[in-house]
Amino acid sequence: MAEKRRSAANSPMSSGTAMKSEDSQTYDLLQYVFSEMTLSEEASAKPSKSLELENLQSNMDEMINEVQEKSSQSPRKKNILPPLDGRIGPAEVVFDQKSMVAPLGLRLEPDNLGVTSHTNFSTVRANCCVYRGKWMYEVMLWSKGVMQLGWCTINCKFTFEEGVGDTKDSYSYDGSRLRKWNIRTQKYGEAWLAGDVITCALDCDNGTMTFYRNGKSMGEAFKNVKTGSGYAYFPAVSLSRNEHLRANFGATPLRYPIEGYEPLQAMPQEDVVKSQLLIGWLEKLTNTLIKEDKHLMDVCGIDQNVPPLPLGETRSKKSTALLICAHIFEKLAPLLKGPYVVECCLLPLMLKFCATTTDTSTTNPHIVKLLDLMWSLMQDHEIKPCMDTLMTSMLYSFYKTSPVTSDFSSQKTYLDLTLRVLQHSQTRRYLLLNILFDKIKFPVLMHVKPPDDAGLEELIPSVWWATLENDKENPLPPSDEEERELQRRYNKSCQDLRVKVEELEDIQIEILKVLLTHSDPLDKKTSRMIFLEKLKTYLKNNNRLGKLQQVTTCPLSFFHRLVQALRFYWDDFQSADPSRFVSSQDAFIPIHEFWVDSRELSEVQRCGGLVSHLNKVLGGEVNKCQGLQIDKDGKPVRNPEVSKDYPPMEMPSGNSLMELLDVIVLLYNLSSHDQLFKMFSLRDNLKEFVTALRDTEMKLDVCPSDRPDMKAELERAMGVFQEKYEDLARQMAWLISVVFSTRKQEDLAWLLGVTLRTMEKASNYGQLFQYIPEFYVETVLQSMYALHCYFNPIINVEEIRGYDELRRKSGIFLIRHFADARIIDAEMRENIVQALACFICYPKPLKALESLPQEIKENMIRNLIAPYEGRSWAQTNWILVRIWKGCGFGFRYTHLSHLVPSKVQPTEFGAASLQKPCPSLELQDVFRGLLLRDKEAATRFLDTLINQLNWSFSEFIGLMQQIQQRVSRTELRILEARTLKICATCFEIAVCLMRVLEMVVCVAPETVLDVSRESSELLLGRLIQLLCHVLNRVTTKSGVFCSVISHSIQGLEVVLHYPIMAVTVGILIQLVMKSSEKSQRKVLSCLLSDPAFQISTLEFTLGVPLPQASPSSVPKGRKDKEKTFNFQTCDEVSKEEVQAVRNLISFLKEKQASFQEASEVIKEEDLCTICYANSLSAVFKPCGHKSCRTCISHQMMKKKECFFCKTIVTAVDDLQGHQILTNNTAGT
Repeated sequence: MAEKRRSAANSPMSSGTAMKSEDSQTYDLLQYVFSEMTLSEEASAKPSKSLELENLQSNMDEMINEVQEKSSQSPRKKNILPPLDGRIGPAEVVFDQKSMVAPLGLRLEPDNLGVTSHTNFSTVRANCCVYRGKWMYEVMLWSKGVMQLGWCTINCKFTFEEGVGDTKDSYSYDGSRLRKWNIRTQKYGEAWLAGDVITCALDCDNGTMTFYRNGKSMGEAFKNVKTGSGYAYFPAVSLSRNEHLRANFGATPLRYPIEGYEPLQAMPQEDVVKSQLLIGWLEKLTNTLIKEDKHLMDVCGIDQNVPPLPLGETRSKKSTALLICAHIFEKLAPLLKGPYVVECCLLPLMLKFCATTTDTSTTNPHIVKLLDLMWSLMQDHEIKPCMDTLMTSMLYSFYKTSPVTSDFSSQKTYLDLTLRVLQHSQTRRYLLLNILFDKIKFPVLMHVKPPDDAGLEELIPSVWWATLENDKENPLPPSDEEERELQRRYNKSCQDLRVKVEELEDIQIEILKVLLTHSDPLDKKTSRMIFLEKLKTYLKNNNRLGKLQQVTTCPLSFFHRLVQALRFYWDDFQSADPSRFVSSQDAFIPIHEFWVDSRELSEVQRCGGLVSHLNKVLGGEVNKCQGLQIDKDGKPVRNPEVSKDYPPMEMPSGNSLMELLDVIVLLYNLSSHDQLFKMFSLRDNLKEFVTALRDTEMKLDVCPSDRPDMKAELERAMGVFQEKYEDLARQMAWLISVVFSTRKQEDLAWLLGVTLRTMEKASNYGQLFQYIPEFYVETVLQSMYALHCYFNPIINVEEIRGYDELRRKSGIFLIRHFADARIIDAEMRENIVQALACFICYPKPLKALESLPQEIKENMIRNLIAPYEGRSWAQTNWILVRIWKGCGFGFRYTHLSHLVPSKVQPTEFGAASLQKPCPSLELQDVFRGLLLRDKEAATRFLDTLINQLNWSFSEFIGLMQQIQQRVSRTELRILEARTLKICATCFEIAVCLMRVLEMVVCVAPETVLDVSRESSELLLGRLIQLLCHVLNRVTTKSGVFCSVISHSIQGLEVVLHYPIMAVTVGILIQLVMKSSEKSQRKVLSCLLSDPAFQISTLEFTLGVPLPQASPSSVPKGRKDKEKTFNFQTCDEVSKEEVQAVRNLISFLKEKQASFQEASEVIKEEDLCTICYANSLSAVFKPCGHKSCRTCISHQMMKKKECFFCKTIVTAVDDLQGHQILTNNTAGT
């Protein structure tokens, strides 16, 4: 390698007499390369004697010395700073590790210039200080959070709470909070962004300090900075948790030099001048070599029969050029180890070469040739630091920190150069192995830096955002022609910006395609294999508690670029093997990929637990599925017959593309979805300001003309809202262009399709489904939600190609797995139940479920009414409520009219619960059919439902009593927010459970009214008893319910008479007024015989208050202000429903009078000794003991044994000897 350079430069060929002027080819080449070269106004060089290979070294030395001498005489630069000239410290300036507050709280990069904080507030200072003169250093921001940048003296003592600027003799600027700090703080500066360059300038002679943002002064920050004896200032920075920056004290050229100010580290002037001259010669030689290569290709292309020139007869021009290159690299290679030389000299040459080609699909011959020369003629200890600095400078110092212009030209330039460098195979492998993930956070470089506020205003001059109709999700159209024109301009600006950004994204995708090259094996590893290995390690190292650290670690854009690159290679591979490999549109990961030993997912939780456990339990089934059988010797042998119980395996395993797809799914689960949520929150903020602006305009229109003060205040508020609205609308335009675009939506829809197909096909393998990682389930749920709630309505979800089928498969997934015992994590199943509850709230997904095969729908309902062990019953009941919502008594509202929607949204469901009611008659029919066919399941369901209702309502009343005790105190009343929240939640749960009961008695009244069904009488009695209990608790004037809600306590807005009274009355109307005559008699008997029933509790719903037992229970000052509850004043109740209530009350009054006349007193010896409420009516077999039918029915649902003698009851007869109940399990 580099030995070739040494031998070539000193070979006999270069010192012999054969290479004189008679070798015209050599002579012409030397004259072309080493002709006079001007580096600056003061420095130029030309050979002083005739150029020949034998005297080339001496000629080069003379020209280099000449240029360096002329340059050193220039008054502009000095080679080094004179000692003690206002500066104290080593020549190389870096952050001082010994100065760090809590060394474990800060992480310094290997060169001690990059800093990342892992604690609340950490500080570090440089190893150099200044006390006289004008000095500056630059800080490149990789994040935009709270940081304080500036200067401090050595006497400043910092802590986790106090950083630079918080102590005496320290000064700083914070662009996150727009403040300057020196013990006290004042407003100062501009808001900074990730990628900005902040310059900290200190004038020790005049005692002033100024900060610059991207080369623009933000004004003098501090005057009267203490200077003189005892005062010397160190550069210092303080960072909050997870913030990241990189300082430049002069190790590389300053991005924004300030006239009159010096960097803390001197520029290596001699090395720069020498390198500029050498690189100028190298440029000419590279051009020569390119021309020679092109000439040879042209010759070979014209006549393939032309024999090559014989070796040794005549040296080619290309060989001569390589010899000269060896001489140049002899002097240049050691200089390229220095970062300053690489950034100042080598990088401009590569940018110049890069501009010679524009087609990104082909390599740049100049860049490839230059890199070939560098790898051939430089030693490892020279080329490696050079490559490190080159990549760091391109991507960190320039691509990430270049100012954003309207055409993104600077970003395109450096991305294009990065692509060209990575197209060189040897360079690509080295950078993958050592730099891109180990020293540079490569995924961050897939991020597109947004413009600042001024740049966004230039790109988006006009702003517009739709006003929403009555706090709903439906945007209102523009109201007039002016607003329509604003909408058109805004959309046009967003589209233009998207086109410009996608040009950058296309280059980034090409970079990933190059890194994922699979045709360059070396040491049994390709670039793709190295990339995957490094990426997985990167994700693992940056993963904390299951989530990636911050957006800066792995931006959302990296996910989208990976998807595009993967799909390109997937389709390319499929075209070569179409019989065994599906296209990317139908991609999935086959089940056998999840149990292979080569996968590094042993630490990932699977649906069935840890993989070590699964291997023990399902190892034999895995062998069967693969057609393997263990012989007598314990060795696996192939036997296809054993795999007949499983579907045939699809697609061969061991493909690197499947491994990459698995990483993409993991990446979205760990990081990308959370970032989408944060970006989506901007839209909510914008909606709030749009609403505030609209409300202020309406108030201004009706403002009285005689109130100028009010008008002025409204105009001031409107100006504030308008300014914030415009800023947010422009930020939203950026997100629409780079995040919420059609291309990104398609990526997410594709990911959803991939994970759904993976889960669907794995589910066909029985218990082997448990090998699927849990994050696949999570990704399905996350991507479903993101498509429907984050992208929609900015990008209409219905416009996705094949979305109807995707939605249908999503419904099938939710139905199949919300009660899937193969998923052992109860929380995971609860998440699926919650997702199904959200899914069923929207009309189109509900229609998709209704269109599924009958068997699937029945399985869903069967699982919903199954016992609640091991799963959340609150969300399960919400699904049933959603099926019913819109059919019940006064149950047509999205939210109660007095409530602001955002305050009534349950945490689990968000906006989904506020959708317009859309009952499913189809699923109600399925529900009815199951309850009627499976009597045992129906009984268990209703029993569980009533038990849960009893519990929730009792908990609610208990909490209300605690609250009443608190509010009744005369001293300071403090109510815990947690108690209020639990109380409100218990109330909502109780109402939901009662709505499910309402659906049962409406669609399947036979479950409680059909006497031929076991336990129907018991269930009816329990239901009536519960309804009477609710009515008494809720309507009693002196009761806890009325007392607490009269205080209008914040946090209990949902606790009202209407929700619970409406459903209670609805159930009673159905049971009493809409039943058959026989069933009606049964209901009336049960209702009117209940000692807790009072008709006055029903009259309460029509505005008739109950008698007040304790006047003191009503809060003072509220007696006259209390409003009487009345269905007739509720918008949610129709006139027909009010009339139904009147009819119910009249009917019950009539029946109650006749019932009291007919009722007889039961003799004590005929009373049931279990409940002492009903007469004896049942005889147990075989023991002969007696009780009422209600008590024995309840007993038979559980223990099936006699109350008294514990004998197993085989049957129950009435007093006349007719069998009424049978124990079908008595013989088991």
